[in-house]
Amino acid sequence: MKIFTNPNAQLKSKYGQYSIAVLGNIVAVSAEGIADKIAIARYANDMIDVITGLGKQKWAFLGFLHGSALLTKDGELELEKSIAWRARHGMAVGALVTGQTTIEAIVKSQFERIYKNVGIPLGVFSDEASALSWLAEKGFSQNAGT
Repeated sequence: MKIFTNPNAQLKSKYGQYSIAVLGNIVAVSAEGIADKIAIARYANDMIDVITGLGKQKWAFLGFLHGSALLTKDGELELEKSIAWRARHGMAVGALVTGQTTIEAIVKSQFERIYKNVGIPLGVFSDEASALSWLAEKGFSQNAGT
């Protein structure tokens, strides 16, 4: 997760199971563990704070999932609401790195379903370099605005 070790990245939140950083026009999240509705609601509030600070610019989401990064059913519904809010506030595309998950197929299925329901394009990758390359093709970069 080179984006989190980049000295230009602004660490916006670090709460237990997740960290949020912004670099260029990419909002990156590193998350692990099982997330229920309460955990996702807390995370969603942190994301609102971060996104509100971005103004009206378009941005991309880059997620890194680790371990058993599963959502409970109510957690999945809560995350879908959060992503719908993000879509209305500048999120144009999402990329997910699932190479560090223990149950990759299930995690991929959950996130693909959520993004499809919201209508946001999602790319799923096994490594960070591939995800960043795909985001660059879509016009999003760690160097945007610098």
